[in-house]
Amino acid sequence: MAQEKTLLAMCRHAPYGHTIAREGLEAVLACAAMDQVPEVLFINDGVLQLLEQNPKTIGEKNLRRNLQALPMFGVETLHVCRRSLEERGISLDNIDVPGAALALVDNPGPYIAGFDQVLSF
Repeated sequence: MAQEKTLLAMCRHAPYGHTIAREGLEAVLACAAMDQVPEVLFINDGVLQLLEQNPKTIGEKNLRRNLQALPMFGVETLHVCRRSLEERGISLDNIDVPGAALALVDNPGPYIAGFDQVLSF
């Protein structure tokens, strides 16, 4: 039996202003629903997706439901780039995704290189 390829979904974009953040989370959920549960890394402006938002004021749908669904689909650890948080003045205390553990990634280059396939959103 062939070894299963490892898959990483990199969430790199801010949550609003375009559809790529929503599409990325939907792709992660779709993979997980097909028993191909990827690891997820929030990096660059993607870390902003992890903050509590009020997108109604800008006429957008909230991504929070998608984030909260990740643990139900087997994505139980969310990897977060430490430098991306620091550059944006965000503390882990500001992030709460029920059912998901947060794991800081200090050196994302080697972490990303360790996967067979990388999806970037």
